[in-house]
Amino acid sequence: IFESLRPTPELSFAVREYHCQAGINVTASHNPKEYNGYKVYWQDGAQLPPHHADAIAKRLSEIDIFNDIKRMDYDEAVKAGLIEVLGAGTDEKFLANVMAQVNDKATVEKVADRFKMVYTPFHGTGHKLIPEALGRLGVKHLLCVPEQMVIDGDFPTVVSPNPENPEGFYLAVDLAKKEGADFILGSDPDADRVGIMVRTRDGEFKVITGNQTGVLLLDYLIGAKKRAGTLPEKAVALKTIVTTEMARKVAEVNGLRCFDTFTGFKFLAEKKDKLENSGEGKVIFSYEESYGYMLGDYVRDKDAVTAALLLTEMAAWYADQGKTLADALDGLYKKYGYYAEHTYNLVMPGLDGLKDMANLMKGLRENPPTEISGVKAVQFKDYSDGSVTDCATGAKSAMELSGSNVLRFEMEDGTSVIVRPSGTEPKIKVYILTQGRDAADAQANVDKYGAWVKGLQK
Repeated sequence: IFESLRPTPELSFAVREYHCQAGINVTASHNPKEYNGYKVYWQDGAQLPPHHADAIAKRLSEIDIFNDIKRMDYDEAVKAGLIEVLGAGTDEKFLANVMAQVNDKATVEKVADRFKMVYTPFHGTGHKLIPEALGRLGVKHLLCVPEQMVIDGDFPTVVSPNPENPEGFYLAVDLAKKEGADFILGSDPDADRVGIMVRTRDGEFKVITGNQTGVLLLDYLIGAKKRAGTLPEKAVALKTIVTTEMARKVAEVNGLRCFDTFTGFKFLAEKKDKLENSGEGKVIFSYEESYGYMLGDYVRDKDAVTAALLLTEMAAWYADQGKTLADALDGLYKKYGYYAEHTYNLVMPGLDGLKDMANLMKGLRENPPTEISGVKAVQFKDYSDGSVTDCATGAKSAMELSGSNVLRFEMEDGTSVIVRPSGTEPKIKVYILTQGRDAADAQANVDKYGAWVKGLQK
C-alpha cells in the first residue's frame, strides 16, 4: 500500500517492479466524482484483460460481503509482514525510469532562462512528481496554479477536473497571461491523462486536442530519437481505432508501422507486448484521442508523468526555433495533410438510457445507413464479429479486430464515422475522423457529419 496518494501510472510501475500478482487503484479519475472506479492491474502492470475481469466479476457475485471477507487488524498485518508501505523509495525508482525517456536535455537547458510554463494537477495526484520531473529536466520557470495544487476530491475550483474540458484551465490561462508563459499543461486528478494549451500569435490560448497532442508528440519523438541515434529498428506506433488517422500518416511517412487496437490501454499494452515478444516491432509510442499517452517499457497504462516530461521537452525544442506548439501543429498539417476530428457525446441517463443506447446500436447494426449527410457509405465495419461489408455489393470479408460493440462507416470522401457506447458513463460516443483540402474544408466536413449525429438522439 502507498503511504499517500500517487499517480495511477506509478501503480502500474510498482506492480511490475515488485513482481506483484495485481494492483488496485480506487479513483473517480477525470469522471464525475459519483462514478468512483475500481481499477485493477494484472501482473504485467496492464489493466485487466476481459477474461480476468469477467472471472473477478463472477467471483464477486458469489461472495457475501458481510460474511466472506477475511479481516485482520492493520497493525498486526504490518507486524506479520503482510503489508508493506511504499513511499519515497518507489517514487525514486519510478522517476529514474521517467527521466531515462529524456531525448534532448541540452536544448531545454539552452532555453531555460526564457521558457516559461504553467502547470495544474487539478487538485490531484500529479502535484508532486510532475513538478519534480520537470525540475530535473531543467525547467527553471515552472508556475504551478496555487489554488489547484491543493489535494481535494471535490475539485472546488472546477466544474470538471478533466483536461479534455478547456474551461477547467481558466486559472492556468490567467496565470500564464500574467506571467508571460506560452505553454500550459494540466494532468487529470489520477495523473494518467494530460492536456495542453498554447499561446497563439494573437496572445490568446488555444486548446490542443488529444488527437493533435499525440500527432505532435509522435512526430517529435521520431525526430528526437533520430537526432539522438536512439530510434529502434522496426519502430512502431500504436493508436486506437477512434484516434486520428493522421497518426498513421506521420508514422508511415517516417518509416514506422502503425497498428490500431480497441479503445483502452489494456488493448494497447497487450498489442505492445505481442509485437515486442514476437520480435515484430518495438513500440515507441501508444496513444488514444482521450488525452492518454504511454511511453517507455516500465508502465502498461497511460502515464501523465512521462507524457508531461516529453511534452515539455518538445515545447522547449520548438521554443528554441522561435515556435510555439500552435506553429508546430500548423507545420505538421502542411507536411502531412489537413485532418480534423470531433467526438459527439449522446448522453442517455438512467435505465431508459441503457435501453435507448442498446436500441440505437441495434438499429445501426441491423439497418446500416447507405449514406450519411449526403455522402455514400463505402464500407460498414462491425467490430463485434469483425465483419466488413462492401456497401455496393454486399460482399463480406473479415478484419483483424473483433469482439467489441463498435460500428464504423467508411465514407466515399475518406471520412470515418465510428459509433460506440462509453465504457464508463451513460452515453453513446460518435467519432468523426475526416480530412480536407485545408483546415476550413476539414472543419466543414466535421460539421456536415455532425448534423447527422445530432439527428440520432430523438
